[in-house]
Amino acid sequence: MELFVLTYLQSQYFWTAAAFLILLVVMARVVVPAVLATLDARAARIAADLDAAAAAKAGAEEQASEYAKKLAESRKESAELISKARAEAEALVKERVTQMEEELARKAEDARKQIEYARTEALRSVRAEVAEVAVQVAEKLLKSSVDAKLAAKLTDEALANGLN
Repeated sequence: MELFVLTYLQSQYFWTAAAFLILLVVMARVVVPAVLATLDARAARIAADLDAAAAAKAGAEEQASEYAKKLAESRKESAELISKARAEAEALVKERVTQMEEELARKAEDARKQIEYARTEALRSVRAEVAEVAVQVAEKLLKSSVDAKLAAKLTDEALANGLN
């Protein structure tokens, strides 16, 4: 058998070339447009996704700026509230300090009055006892009764001499 038969090869070249051309035409008319359409659709989808991402990014940046503004306003309001609360607390403290000072002054005045009253009562008691002792001494010395005027006079003199 012969390896290369020329008559056979000529028809084989023809049919191979014909099949190649038919395949090339089918590829050019069917497959290439389908592939190009798929690639165009994918490119359009990617472009739409990029546009949507850009719009979402712009929206997110807008929301972030609004959030930053609201946060700044909230911080400003909270600072104002804190300063108002601090001022109210200081006013309340000053008021309570004033009330406590008034109460302490009132209690000190009451204590001073009680001390003065106790002192006066103690002096009265001492004078009464001194007068009684002076009357007893005077009665014993004079062997007579001493009236209240004389007892008071003697008591005052005794106290004046005792204090000096």
